[in-house]
Amino acid sequence: MDKSNQGNNGELQTVDLDLEWVYLLMSAKQAGIKVDEIRQFFNEKTLQAM
Repeated sequence: MDKSNQGNNGELQTVDLDLEWVYLLMSAKQAGIKVDEIRQFFNEKTLQAM
């Protein structure tokens, strides 16, 4: 992600997004979903989008 033109506001949005991902992954871990399963899911969705 190119942050060069975003300034402080863009950096805050990136931090918010990072925290959202951390929360999502921690919730998945607590639900018993393994990291490899999450990674495989996103890899498959990325390939489908292409």
